Amino acid sequence: MISVIIPVYNKEMAVARSIRSVLNQNYTDYEIIVVNDGSTDNSVQVVRSFDDSCIQLIEQENMGPSKARNVGVQCAKGDWIIFLDADDELLPDALSTFWSLHLKQEDADIIDCGSQIRNRDSIETHTHQRCGYMRNNFRTWFGGELMPGTGHSMFRATLIRNNPYNEQIRRYEDAELLFRVLENARVYRSNEIAFVVNTQFSSAS
Repeated sequence: MISVIIPVYNKEMAVARSIRSVLNQNYTDYEIIVVNDGSTDNSVQVVRSFDDSCIQLIEQENMGPSKARNVGVQCAKGDWIIFLDADDELLPDALSTFWSLHLKQEDADIIDCGSQIRNRDSIETHTHQRCGYMRNNFRTWFGGELMPGTGHSMFRATLIRNNPYNEQIRRYEDAELLFRVLENARVYRSNEIAFVVNTQFSSAS
């Protein structure tokens, strides 16, 4: 099973699209865990409007994205985890793509795919210069060729449970996590496109 974790803070205009992008997948062995991080708008009502048993809504006071993701991981039943921001989307075959790559690369801890950035008038595609496993994750990361993250990466659940997000920070939490896990994690890179960033909704977390 794949657990898709969606932290939400004041994303009433976008979160439905994110949830729907998961519900529309052609792969069915998944769950959606939405963690409402103290939203003050109608985000919770939007989430509750979906009548689907695969969606679990968790509510907490506003404690930041790191705490929200960790709470989602604690409740996840899947062996693999995808973090999806509430203003972004998965492409319809994203989960089946991730799962197929996992079956071919069973020793991977992180599977990193390509992504699209949708601007108002254009679509940009971002893929890796090199695919497969890298000999030196840190060198590849610092060189800008490797950046596992929300939406376009699937993480082994045990990796995140053993290395949770730092709840003391609210910005660059992804980079801080990668700094701790890349030394030992096996990262497989693919140019399959799995993820869409919607710039009209996106903002810094």
